[in-house]
Amino acid sequence: MKRETAPIRFLLRRTAVYLVCFAMAAAGQGLSAAPFAFVTNQGDDSVTVIDLSSLRSTVSIKVGSKPAGIAVSRNGRRIYVTNPESRDVYLLDGIEFKSLAHKAVGKGPLGIALSPDDTRVYVADWYEDRVYVLDADDLSILGRIAVGDSPSGLEVSKDGQLLFVADRDDNMISIVDTGENRVIRRIAVGKRPFGIRLDPEGKRLYVANVASDDLSVVDLDSLSVIATIAVGSTPYGVAVAPDSRRVFVTNQHENTLSVIDPDKLEETHRLAIGEFPEGIIAHPDDGRVYIANWFDNELVVLDIESLQIIKQIPTGDSPRAFGVFVAGGS
Repeated sequence: MKRETAPIRFLLRRTAVYLVCFAMAAAGQGLSAAPFAFVTNQGDDSVTVIDLSSLRSTVSIKVGSKPAGIAVSRNGRRIYVTNPESRDVYLLDGIEFKSLAHKAVGKGPLGIALSPDDTRVYVADWYEDRVYVLDADDLSILGRIAVGDSPSGLEVSKDGQLLFVADRDDNMISIVDTGENRVIRRIAVGKRPFGIRLDPEGKRLYVANVASDDLSVVDLDSLSVIATIAVGSTPYGVAVAPDSRRVFVTNQHENTLSVIDPDKLEETHRLAIGEFPEGIIAHPDDGRVYIANWFDNELVVLDIESLQIIKQIPTGDSPRAFGVFVAGGS
């Protein structure tokens, strides 16, 4: 166990140094989160672009069949979409709102995530039990990583050294060394983990367990589950406030949103949020959480502090928004 754990801890300790360097680089390049949300709509094979300044839907972009996963680059200029039914990944232009390229990837691409430097795209293949590594520029396949059964949610550590994979039908989280593209550790969580999210500091991983109706909290220093928190029925997605003071979980079959206090490790609120909530993200700096409601065909805008609904914005048919659908979101 020591031979396995020590290298991971070493990689995680490098995160603080990486974050300082990244912040300096971003400041030098003038990077900032673009004021748009990109919502995948499985019912009409589209992505709805929402202006977060005016809180209005603007453009609909056609993609492949039954789009689900989404990942937005940190400057908001590139958007990556998984299409499980047409078995491909689309690259969209986040400025001109058009398709730039698409490539066939596996048998059931679902979860998707970007490396911190936006050069690599990781795609979880539901049927092949592997993660594909793609070049972010041309979507060419750079590697394949064998993981657990039915991989879904993906998250990359803040320094890019580790990839976390929710293996839904194994009830496990796989930890992948991105330098070697191989699993170096697995952690048992609740039943059927699906959506996962790192906190902004990269200290914890939150895991929504669909079948056990709870949230696993994984400490990334000890690489262990430090709490299991009961939430609503069929939790799907997770978001973390930019200051890490609140964690949000969408509960599909209960039409609610659980609000978690990460210090007390307990649920503090459960809000009626709309029918069949799925994808969720916290904006890095506007004080809002955005939730896609599948049956309502809308994106709900929630104030992080007051927990009041600000607006409900129309989307396409059956929005999922599974992933980071706002630049810099968490």
